[in-house]
Amino acid sequence: MNSNLIETIRPILEKEGVIQPGLSWNELTGGRSNYIWRVGDKVCKLYQRNRSSDLFPNNPNTEQKILKFLEGSFIAPEFIYFNKLSIGFILVYQFVDGLVCNQPSEELAKTLSRLHAVSSKNLLLERRDSSSKFLLKQCEKFLRGTSLDNLTLPLDPNIEDSSELSIIHCDPVPGNAILHKNEVILIDWQCCAIGDGSEDLACALSPAMQYLYGKGELDFDIRKNFLKTYSHKKTIERYKSLGQIYHFRIAAYCFWRAKKGEQDYEDAFLKEKQYLNTVYN
Repeated sequence: MNSNLIETIRPILEKEGVIQPGLSWNELTGGRSNYIWRVGDKVCKLYQRNRSSDLFPNNPNTEQKILKFLEGSFIAPEFIYFNKLSIGFILVYQFVDGLVCNQPSEELAKTLSRLHAVSSKNLLLERRDSSSKFLLKQCEKFLRGTSLDNLTLPLDPNIEDSSELSIIHCDPVPGNAILHKNEVILIDWQCCAIGDGSEDLACALSPAMQYLYGKGELDFDIRKNFLKTYSHKKTIERYKSLGQIYHFRIAAYCFWRAKKGEQDYEDAFLKEKQYLNTVYN
């Protein structure tokens, strides 16, 4: 299947001068939504249809738009090419040479601090609601009338949507954080939106996402150092106020994916559930 896709994409990119002829196409692992190859010093990404969810959209137009917007910021990779082919949307960006983060590092916290300080003026992206009412509705949608063992849907603390909006990555898991020259560059921006930076903190500090995309456990010191390094104090307070709902939402999402037959999400759900029971019960 992958070789057929490559043979469809390769001649188009070679003809348009995007990649050099004769280079090897090496599949990159770690992602769960799309086909990704390294071709020389570039990354070629083919978006799969029907791989979106309310929590993690898979929007190719969003990704190409934000890569162009953040050009030169050293927050995202360098944009090279974007097109719609018969087999789907294709994005090419500069390969980031570095180490994939194993945990939510202090360098990741610094990059998120810089991202959340970037002005989103004139940037047209989806607007994400972070009110407690909306987040709880998302939880209920993922559960679809079922219940989580030993977990009760949190009460609504009636927290309004944030008035301080920023660009948010929405999927800053360790596998999407590349340590390059002592700075983290984030990849996989298809979920990106305008919203509350605390959503990024919750995803970065999720035991379930750590299990799926990182290595090792998230202990107290890792969390403490991450939040100590992150520079926006009001966003941290938002995360602390909404933390139980954020982490319940991730648990509900993993539960939903597990019900679709994805075993690793069952294990991830148990990680998030354990954290919820330990911290909030």
